[in-house]
Amino acid sequence: MQTEQLNIKLQKDLFQEINLISKVLHIPKNEWARNVLAYEVKKELEEHKKFIAREYVKGNITKKELISVLGKKDAQDVELILDVGKKSLSSAKKLAKLMK
Repeated sequence: MQTEQLNIKLQKDLFQEINLISKVLHIPKNEWARNVLAYEVKKELEEHKKFIAREYVKGNITKKELISVLGKKDAQDVELILDVGKKSLSSAKKLAKLMK
């Protein structure tokens, strides 16, 4: 697995609390922080899936990013909804022209 490094500065109180937790759990601070961060990121993504889909529709994120967050099946569902919406809009515009 490839990794990237993230360096952060913490308030002294927060650092001391993390230090205490890592001692109690008998794991390194970095490992504890990495696990908590991974859990919180997954939770945040789960809570914001509809916003992520909306950002894809707006063109602010790529299909690859959408798939990485939602998974292939849900990303395909978003694509289908987008395609149906575009076709419906096109049909509505044609109908509006005919009605003029």
